[in-house]
Amino acid sequence: MTNVLGIHHVSTVASDPQRNIDFFAGLLGLRLVKRTVNFDDPETYHLYYGDEVGTPGCIMTFFPWPGAKPGRQGPGECAVVSFSVLPSAIGFWLERFVRHGVTHDRPAARGSGDAAERVLAFRDHHGALYELVGHEGGASRPAWTEAPGIPAEHTIHGFHGVTLWVEEGEQTERVLVDTLGFRATSEWETTKRYVAGDGGPGRIVDVRSVGGFMRGAKGAGIVHHVAFEVADDQAEREVREQVIAAGLHPTEVIDRNYFHSVYFREPGGVLYELATTPPGFTVDEPVEHLGERLMLPPQYEPNRAQIEAVLPAIHLPAPARASDFFATMTGPEDVSGDALGFVHRYLPPASTAEAAGATTLLMLHGTGGDEEDLIPLGRSLLPGAGILSPRGQVLEGGAPRFFRRLAPGVFDLEDLARRTDELAEFIDAAAKTYRLDRSRIIAAGFSNGANIAASLLLRRGAVVRGAVLLSLMLPFEPESLPDLSATSVFIGAGERDPMASRETVEQLARALTDAGAQVTTHWTPVGHTVTKEELDAARSWLDKLQ
Repeated sequence: MTNVLGIHHVSTVASDPQRNIDFFAGLLGLRLVKRTVNFDDPETYHLYYGDEVGTPGCIMTFFPWPGAKPGRQGPGECAVVSFSVLPSAIGFWLERFVRHGVTHDRPAARGSGDAAERVLAFRDHHGALYELVGHEGGASRPAWTEAPGIPAEHTIHGFHGVTLWVEEGEQTERVLVDTLGFRATSEWETTKRYVAGDGGPGRIVDVRSVGGFMRGAKGAGIVHHVAFEVADDQAEREVREQVIAAGLHPTEVIDRNYFHSVYFREPGGVLYELATTPPGFTVDEPVEHLGERLMLPPQYEPNRAQIEAVLPAIHLPAPARASDFFATMTGPEDVSGDALGFVHRYLPPASTAEAAGATTLLMLHGTGGDEEDLIPLGRSLLPGAGILSPRGQVLEGGAPRFFRRLAPGVFDLEDLARRTDELAEFIDAAAKTYRLDRSRIIAAGFSNGANIAASLLLRRGAVVRGAVLLSLMLPFEPESLPDLSATSVFIGAGERDPMASRETVEQLARALTDAGAQVTTHWTPVGHTVTKEELDAARSWLDKLQ
């Protein structure tokens, strides 16, 4: 009987493609080895991540449908995808998850002896279940060692295994063992482990019986299928015959350009694929340029212009140090993340935007926010504009801020000056990296973020074209005023704001006006908050500024 060699790849449904790249290339440090399209839906990306060349057993793929609704985990799904790392890497990843706000569990031990594993479970932004599994066997697996901010000794070494959730495990076991050649090795609680070949990372399938739960439903964050590796076309045909002999109904062999595929659904409901080892991802791109441009299946190449016009813009990872990036970049390819001095997100402008498409909103969150916090506000303020959203680097009781304060309303002026300079340097680096029009960057901040934006204007001058400043105060008394004659500012303030009195707001407005800025102040009868009326006024002000 011809056996499978192990896991080839895992394919999952996602939503926003840039967030997908940010997480799997930017945060987890996998290499984007191929950007192509869904064979059945060429207006949707198919993104492949892996090691340097996309070795089978290292390939995580996604179908990112923008706006896709979250799926539901349950029986009939590949519920958990486990990545392999060395045991010594778990501490690094725990710290990285904490710093980036990734939902995770405490590290746990699983198994004993040679099978002992250190497990760090985590979720992505869809709530999908993943694990990093520390096991010495991971050292034998390949890894991508050039990810920004991730030392080579802590990189991900492909898959450790997958966990299937099924109603009852007996029929699933029969297919794995009798048809695909896996063997059972251990069992705990309601989970049974199966391995291909000699076992070890990349060859493990855990089957967990979860009868009584609502069946899973496809959607964002749910695995579409698990692919098992077979050596070549001959091996694939032989395994396909074994699948037919087991009473299952496989597809014909399908050419997927980078491997040949056969699909079938096992009795527990999980969709399997048989995928050949060759030809691999270098069949249409050299190793050094994998994933850099859109590669289309031959039948779609005549429609490249139309397809590229529909697909949202996406960006590849940038090195952690901006200087390295500037020295080596060959195009506007980048990804947000822990780079340019700030953890941040960059969202390119919509390709369909007209005037707004040339504008970038610099979104600056309030105390306790992060780089995700004001993105919806930015999209509401100026639909179609690019968004650059950094996270404040100061923590106050665990809550991010842009600068320190000594007490409520009492700012650490020395720290404010230093952090303002750092933010100005970040804007310079981001403008070069993302090729932003410096004359079209507009800051938009709330509370602490608005305060540092005001400090930026008063200390550094016309660093930005304009600013929308909500619920703020005069951050410091400037000794001299910069030239802001080319700058416009919208101030949104609450008449009952306990943190920013009318007096200090009016002091700020006077300082900006004396510096030459064109200032519009909008008052609402509320406290320290943002109202729809205020947003409507800011939106109207921005529209006139375009």
